[in-house]
Amino acid sequence: SELDTGTNPQSTWMDGVGMNTEGTKQMYDLFGKAFFSYTKPISLVKDLILQVASSDDIVLDFFSGSATTAHAVTQLNVEDGGPRKFTMVQLPEPCDEKSEAYKAGYSNICEIGKERIRRAAKKIAKEHPNVKFDGGFRVLKLEETNMKDVY
Repeated sequence: SELDTGTNPQSTWMDGVGMNTEGTKQMYDLFGKAFFSYTKPISLVKDLILQVASSDDIVLDFFSGSATTAHAVTQLNVEDGGPRKFTMVQLPEPCDEKSEAYKAGYSNICEIGKERIRRAAKKIAKEHPNVKFDGGFRVLKLEETNMKDVY
């Protein structure tokens, strides 16, 4: 509202950050297919992490989808030696039976995310053979409750 010209100011905090097409290409590079239309690029997530988190923080992503955040955290740790950890949360939303993901053997979104973390760790290890890092992860799967529904 304080701008005197008809031109909108442009934010510079995203300079050098890729767009969704970059994220789609990164998925294609890992899987040979793109399972999502709008995958976040690693560069965007890395930039956001660098702006808000310390190098030893735990990064939480409540809608992890294809696990771009896990990939970005692992990549950052290799680049700067940080011991960051990640927690990814994703409901096991079923993949549409007509989708490329389902045809590739992924029954739900969680399976895609887990496989991305595995493949990203292998790729990062190959690209940085002299850097030791922990590419492992654990999965917690919630089961149906055995408690009576009181609602």
